[in-house]
Parts: sequence; structure tokens; C-alpha cells
Amino acid sequence: MNRFVGLQALLCPAAAELLVRPQILTESSTYSMHPLPLRTPSLVLRHFVPEDAPVVMNLNNEETTRRWLPSHVYSDLSQARASLAYLIKSYSSPGDAKLGPYVLGVEHRETAQLLGHVGFSTLEGEVEVSYAIAEGARGRGYAAEALAEACTWVAGAFALRRLIAVTASANLPSRRTLDRAGFIHSCNEVMRFQGIEQDVSRYVWFPGAASEPRA
Repeated sequence: MNRFVGLQALLCPAAAELLVRPQILTESSTYSMHPLPLRTPSLVLRHFVPEDAPVVMNLNNEETTRRWLPSHVYSDLSQARASLAYLIKSYSSPGDAKLGPYVLGVEHRETAQLLGHVGFSTLEGEVEVSYAIAEGARGRGYAAEALAEACTWVAGAFALRRLIAVTASANLPSRRTLDRAGFIHSCNEVMRFQGIEQDVSRYVWFPGAASEPRA
């Protein structure tokens, strides 16, 4: 995933038919607007607050984040605070995932420990999802659980007909998470991603495709 600023690439032509699949949105089929925070059996998805900056910096400094998402790594706490302040401001201006970043913190429901994020940002006229969960909290299905809930919410909140995701093709855990969260693999391509030319896999998600993460 990117750093909430969008990737410089068009959707794969081979996936065009899939990505324009018609969606019939009626009064009975549209998603209700549920106020934040969102609660799942294991998690709470909420707005970030300034006090989250030290935890966010530590999460983004983990080895797998350095490997797969180097643009997420902060050089120091000052940079983490500035980035978080920008994301917090974006909740109200522009306040719309179709126009700017909208990133939710993911915390454990019982312990209130911040575990990661699910974020949305623009990509060539689409809305792309970004996500990460702390290394110590992986293997419990939290990423797919957070993705399924956040994608359903954002589609309803901002009237989105689909979402897209991009990940390194070699990042198999990320790809499995997208599969479990109801995303459909659309194509692979070579592009500049996270600062280098590499193979990436593109995915698409449609409202109603999956209301709960798959096992």
C-alpha cells in the first residue's frame, strides 16, 4: 500500500471489464452511515488522535514495514507527529475519501492497544485502501477483520461503488489478507511502487461482495 497519497499508475487494461462491473444502488441496497468508532468482535476502528504519534512511529518502524512499506517509516517523532496531524486534519478537510486521505486507527477492543491502521486515499480517480497490523498481533485475522469493516463503512459513508488495493506481488501475507477480506485479484503488472520498479498485484472490492472476512 502507499502512504495515503496515491500511486502513479493506471488500472490494468486487462482488468477493465471487472472494474466497471455495474453496481445497482437502490435505497434498500445502499449501506447505512454508521458513526465512528466502528466495533468488530475483536477491534475498534477510530480516528487517530495526536497522542497516537509515538505508537504509530514504533509500528511503522517494524521490520516488515521497513521491507514492504518503506515510505511509511518515520525518521523521528517530530515527523510522525506532523504526518499524524495532517491525517487528523483531513478528517474535516476535505473530509471525504474521494478527495483526500481518510485513515482509521485500529485498536484491540479489550486492551485498547493501537495495533495499526486501515486508510483510504485517491488513486487515479479511484479510492485505494492501505492497511497494516503490528507484527505481534498478526496471525489472528485482525487485518482482514479491520479491512472488511472499514471497507463496508467507507463505501457507505462516501457512496463508493468499488475500492482498489495494490501490493507487492511477493508480499504473500498481504495478498492472502486481501483475499480473506473479499477483494478480487484483477491483474499483476510492473510499476514503480514504494520507490522501486517491482511486480505488483492489483485487487478490487465491491460493496456487498463480503460482509465478513473469510477464514
